[in-house]
Amino acid sequence: MLPTMRDRSCLAPFFKAIVGATLLLFSCAAFAWDTQVAMKKISEASPGTVPPEGKAPAKETGSAARSRAGSKTGAQYGVEFVPGGIDRVILTKRDDAKNVCVQVTLASPGMAEVEAPAGKIELPPNWSLERAIMVRDASACAGTLRRWPEGAIDATEVTGSIRWGSSPTEKTAVDLRLVFPAHGAAVTERMKFER
Repeated sequence: MLPTMRDRSCLAPFFKAIVGATLLLFSCAAFAWDTQVAMKKISEASPGTVPPEGKAPAKETGSAARSRAGSKTGAQYGVEFVPGGIDRVILTKRDDAKNVCVQVTLASPGMAEVEAPAGKIELPPNWSLERAIMVRDASACAGTLRRWPEGAIDATEVTGSIRWGSSPTEKTAVDLRLVFPAHGAAVTERMKFER
């Protein structure tokens, strides 16, 4: 027996909900895919490398990935801005001579559940320290969107300041002192640069 017109009208809200949920699912999947592609492009095209300490800036002739490859002459610094639901700024120090990679990640808006290391750090408004780590492998700084490199050591204390102009990659000034636990005495790393 065929459903009557009255029976069909009872089923209409049910089908509208299914269609709406399906469209929402596809929209979220497309947004996530677009965000992932955009983050990869930002990471590949990041202008965030600063020349080694004490050296004059050189014209960049290769790809951004090659410019982040590092050198054996001293520390190289990077700034990456990763926009998203939670915007992030990733500051890196790659020191090939000491075979060390230091990474400081800031987040906006800040996340209350993240426990930041001790110390006082001055940050731009609405930004908070999400994480500060060190890896005893300078090549860990070369990857894209380095979330948690193998062998990462959390900083126990971070002090200093971070400032920038109208965006995190414009007129960036970083002056941080980071303390990491070690066997015996603690290890202190300095991250100081302007770009």
